Amino acid sequence: MGLRRRDPSKNSNNFHLPFICFSFLLDSLMILSDEHLTHFEEQGYVVVEEFYPEELRAQISEAIRESHPPWEFYKDKPKDEKPYFQVSKDFPYEHDIFNKLTVCPDLIDFAQRILGTKDIHLRYAHNWAKYPLNEERKSKVHVDNGNCSQLPRGGQEFGQMHTWYFPDGVTEDEAPMFVVPKPYGRDVSKKISLVVPPGTMVIFSAHFWHSATDFKGTEGQRYSVSRLYGRADHYWEGLGSYVNLGNNDRYRKFIGTLTAKEREIFKFPPAGHPYYTLETLAMLEEQYPGWNAGDEYAPGETIVATDDLYIAGLPNDE
Repeated sequence: MGLRRRDPSKNSNNFHLPFICFSFLLDSLMILSDEHLTHFEEQGYVVVEEFYPEELRAQISEAIRESHPPWEFYKDKPKDEKPYFQVSKDFPYEHDIFNKLTVCPDLIDFAQRILGTKDIHLRYAHNWAKYPLNEERKSKVHVDNGNCSQLPRGGQEFGQMHTWYFPDGVTEDEAPMFVVPKPYGRDVSKKISLVVPPGTMVIFSAHFWHSATDFKGTEGQRYSVSRLYGRADHYWEGLGSYVNLGNNDRYRKFIGTLTAKEREIFKFPPAGHPYYTLETLAMLEEQYPGWNAGDEYAPGETIVATDDLYIAGLPNDE
């Protein structure tokens, strides 16, 4: 079921993945191929094993355990101290590695090909841990479109792109997701259970029929790193928001580490936009330290700034 391909020479995208202490991994990152794209278009999804190099997979696995305790942490606690059935945490993250994964060049390039545009926005990012709890909670087969778009389903470019990365893999007892391949529509009898090895990436459309399942076992947990991307010009799509995070310390730190092109994924104006002046660039450097470290933003005409550097507010003491 899983497809594999490693060919860094085919990565012509301008995005880079600036993992702190992971620069030695860049040349071995998996490149999503035309074969993967064809499978996605025909089946509505694609499963890619060994998506990241083993060193990076191990780091992701370790980091998610720190933010989402394993089942051993909860199993002997009173019911009111256990999660209902899962723990979910959203972007921006305490662990910088998860913030950096939102600008994975392979996923951005694949989203561009699927959605038919170079201009891509991140819609949301969640990390999940699902536990062997509340087996009576039954999931329904569904598409995600209603959760992230105001419009009914349209063509492929309206489907956005979901990604689910399973750093530790998923066994039959660990609540694997099941999917219905595109040719079968909503015929649940044709479902496929996504029992996958560690390091597997699953990519599908918001138009794709799928469902969660319950734990069959009484031990362990299912970890996943989930992202959603869509076209920048589809303003009717979305799930959550990050444009309200300009004062968030994690977000400010993360944005300061990105290139100009990567920041466009987070709805920042591109380099060369008339917004960028000497005044606004100074304010951006204050808000997002390292903003112009790569000297990518050239100031335009000087204008009177309509804001100042006190982005966190001023004291109201007389």
